[in-house]
Amino acid sequence: MDIASPAFQLEEIERASTAFEAAIDGDLGADIEFIEGWSVRDLVAHLGAVYAMAAANVRAATEERTAPGDEARAPAGEAIAAWFGERRTDLLQALNDAPVERVAASHAGVQTAGWWRRRLMHETIVHLWDLQSATGEPDPIDGDLATDGIDEYTEVSLRVSGRRPNRTYPAESLHLHRTDGAGEWMFVRGATEHDVVVTQEHGKGDAAVRGPGAQLLLWVWGRPATDLEFFGDASVAEAWRSLAP
Repeated sequence: MDIASPAFQLEEIERASTAFEAAIDGDLGADIEFIEGWSVRDLVAHLGAVYAMAAANVRAATEERTAPGDEARAPAGEAIAAWFGERRTDLLQALNDAPVERVAASHAGVQTAGWWRRRLMHETIVHLWDLQSATGEPDPIDGDLATDGIDEYTEVSLRVSGRRPNRTYPAESLHLHRTDGAGEWMFVRGATEHDVVVTQEHGKGDAAVRGPGAQLLLWVWGRPATDLEFFGDASVAEAWRSLAP
């Protein structure tokens, strides 16, 4: 498994999005208890809209962000399942057609089509877990894939969020330690309260969280997680976790 390979990333988006589409059934109005204010319908609408936005920007190949059209708006009723299927098919086609080095705008500045592959791989994996958890039993997340997901989270979602454009970071440090393979991260506030520095190193933070890679990924995303050990100031760990998108 070559997680850094663009081919693998596209295959993983296809696998996870196919599983996501298959899990869209039952009560679309059911609450997702661990995402405040969201129902199953909201989750499906969100991921489909993200796909539409990404496809539009990959195709546009410009440094200026391109807004998607009406295709980003989820329909009412059970038609949302077919709509999501259209969005995933269109996204996969856009990514497959675009050279990975092609310029593509994003919510995180000017990036590339290859950047979008990695971004959407992890977005889909987490939201597949969300949907499967709300409707049944979630598939396990591979530990190495989750570790790359934590890296990607520290590079993008920890720093850029439409819901928290002016976020501030805790003054105290946090250390994460994966126990089922390689992976350690130190989170420290940067030069100002609006800056953050994340390094991959062993160290002693004001708070620390240890556990399997998949559970650490879920934890930093603000999802329910198990088999974790907490050390130091619990309020510091929670402050960092509250920054989840």
